[in-house]
Amino acid sequence: MKTGPKKIEPLPVRAAKMLKRLKKVQGLSEEEKSVHALGLAATPQERWDLWEASMCSFGYWKPLKRKKSGDSC
Repeated sequence: MKTGPKKIEPLPVRAAKMLKRLKKVQGLSEEEKSVHALGLAATPQERWDLWEASMCSFGYWKPLKRKKSGDSC
């Protein structure tokens, strides 16, 4: 029996699980661990969305195409 595509957990849940795994890593502050956990837990599209949002918030980049209403930038 075939099932549909595997549903993944929300990014905050996956990032929290990854942060637990990174707690034992030495040489990184808690802030650095949380940033790395977020990047490791995100899908490629989620990483792109995070990068795009940060660049837009700093005013460094604007997308060529207009996004749907409700999206920033």
